[in-house]
Formats: sequence, structure tokens, C-alpha cells
Amino acid sequence: MGIFQQLWLQVYENVVMSTFPNFHDGFFDGLWASENKSVHLFLRTSNGERSTIVLNEVERLNTSNFMAGNIILDVLLVEPEKLTIAHIEQLYQLQPIQAELAQQLLGKAQQRGLLALEINPSYGAECVVLFRAAEVLPNHVLPQQTTAD
Repeated sequence: MGIFQQLWLQVYENVVMSTFPNFHDGFFDGLWASENKSVHLFLRTSNGERSTIVLNEVERLNTSNFMAGNIILDVLLVEPEKLTIAHIEQLYQLQPIQAELAQQLLGKAQQRGLLALEINPSYGAECVVLFRAAEVLPNHVLPQQTTAD
């Protein structure tokens, strides 16, 4: 599993990895998209434990239905070979008649080794991100500010 060996995420095959909080019935508190192609996802477990998932080399992000009190059903990691046309259609907001384009984008994502992270809701926000690398931090952590010389 590479970059996610120390995490706990449900994968499509229901493989469970250790030391990552269980976000079922937790909260998707927000996100920060940086100009350097990184995204910080702010999540909280049902008992209030905060985490930030930092995704780097983000290719595409799609979030919808964000509202107060976003309750998480599950957080899924999708390996490159498990990406589907449905992921690509959702990420790029493609219509079924754009199947050829979706297939091309899927092939490119798989060739580049991109992963997807899904946050599926019980209530509220749904999120899917196409990215290359990730890091999980305790608490809600904003990106480091850099100052110009």
C-alpha cells in the first residue's frame, strides 16, 4: 500500500490499515486548497479527535453538498488500478456521452500512479480527490505560510 501503510482507511476490498482514526459517524469540518496543488482535509472522529489529511500533487478535486454538520459514512482510498470511469466522471464533471474522454483521463491517471480519496457522507458533503501523495497529521493543521523576500 506504500504511502498509506501507517494509516487506517477502508479500501474497496475492506482492507483495514492500523493507526488511523475511524471516521465513521465523524465529521468533515472543511478543506483548504493551496496554490501549490495540495489540499488539507479537516476531519474529526465521532468522539472529537481531529486529523488533517494532506494530499499533495493534487490533479483534481470535487466536493459537493457542503453544509453545517457534514457526517462521514466512510473514507476510502482507491489505488490507481481500482480507479473507475465513475470516479473520472465525478472528478471532471463529465457526462456519460463523454465516455471516450473519460477513458483517456482514466488511462492517464492510472499511468501516472494517481490515487483517489473519497469521503462519502451519511449527511452533507461528498468529496473525491485525485492525487499522488498523502500525509496524515494530528489536529487541524493549516499549510505553512511562506514569506517573500
